[in-house]
Amino acid sequence: MATKHETKQPDTYSFEQDFENEKVVSGGHGHEERNGSSFGAYFNIVCVIAGTGTLQLPESLKAGGWLAALCIVLASAIAIFTGNLLIRCLYYRDGERLSSYPEIGYAAFGKVGKVIIQILHYSICLGGSCVYINIAGTSVYDLAKYANINVPMQVWVMIAAVLVCLPFVLVKSMKEVAILAIFGAVATLVVVIVVMIMGLLDYPNQATNTHAIVHWGALPAAMGNICFSFGGNVVYPHVESAMKNPQSFAKVLLFAILTILGMYMAMAIVGYHVYGDTARTPIYDNLPKNPATTTAILMLVAHVILAAPIMLTAFALEIEDGYDISVARLGKTKEFLIRGVFRAVTVAVLTVPAMFLPVGKLMSLIGSLSNSLIIFVLPIVCYWRLFGIRAMNYPALAFSAICILVGIVACVCGTKDAVIGIVEHIKNPAASTGMH
Repeated sequence: MATKHETKQPDTYSFEQDFENEKVVSGGHGHEERNGSSFGAYFNIVCVIAGTGTLQLPESLKAGGWLAALCIVLASAIAIFTGNLLIRCLYYRDGERLSSYPEIGYAAFGKVGKVIIQILHYSICLGGSCVYINIAGTSVYDLAKYANINVPMQVWVMIAAVLVCLPFVLVKSMKEVAILAIFGAVATLVVVIVVMIMGLLDYPNQATNTHAIVHWGALPAAMGNICFSFGGNVVYPHVESAMKNPQSFAKVLLFAILTILGMYMAMAIVGYHVYGDTARTPIYDNLPKNPATTTAILMLVAHVILAAPIMLTAFALEIEDGYDISVARLGKTKEFLIRGVFRAVTVAVLTVPAMFLPVGKLMSLIGSLSNSLIIFVLPIVCYWRLFGIRAMNYPALAFSAICILVGIVACVCGTKDAVIGIVEHIKNPAASTGMH
């Protein structure tokens, strides 16, 4: 019989194994009460992953050509595969559940592994939320400017930060933010539908646009942007920990990623087909200015304001667990005050770069440097370290090699492109604003 500290050696891993109805061990320190629904978990994943990434995919196809559409499909398959590996790593010891992604890093590689994963993990939670605050503020700024309302962009960003801060402070756990996720996912779907309809109606006016099958030199950087669009691993452990039926996580993840893939492919293919070499980020900048476009932008703003608290909650739960900021130790009033101040300060710190950095290149930097490693590489490496490389069958090993290769190439090439873009923006800030 396995002891608490005995490593659990599974049967040889296969793709089908994720969907077996295995009993998942509950518990582990930092574990939330398991009373969340699979339905809520599905919307948490869709809301966190889908959204802003959708709007930059047509430009990713512009950079990489039509072949970049296959990269989106590949990235979705990798997201499903490595997401399931990540959850399996949480249960590598019989009778015990690790609490977070950084804890998996510690179990696999000690303090060095934990620190590396924490840096990458938190850069996604915090950097992605910074991007969301920027997008909300700059999007409203563009609408206001179009309506001759002359309020500085930085003011709108600060207002967006306040709107993000309120649910982040008031809502404590992943189960409680599920209601936000439902509205956020619906908002994203509305954006996709509006942009597709408006783009197709505008197609007769875009006859001179050109397309390419592939741009090999730019394809790795495009893959870096695509990586940003699948950045959900940072919340998977917290989503799974709140599920009443955690053994359903693999199916929830599959349906969530397939939903996201459908929206992504529709947006990317229609956006690139209509606007070709003139496609911009965000894609609604290409659309005719009318009430439908305004609706899409407002729905986007709603999405990012609702999605940012989910990402920030994943970060906050780990910090609060690490410092034992709990009702049991502090009491309700003191716990709420300390938690509220910590979360409010977090949003305030993120607001400063959100007001001044070029968010398009920031998205690319986060996607290339952090997401490509957190999603494509580290779940596999940690799984091999905890269970052994022989714990996978040959098809899973072959796909793992593809994941790692894609992740490293996207990381190196995409990071280089993003850093160059940020340096150029610092030298000439007037050349780009917002997501441009």
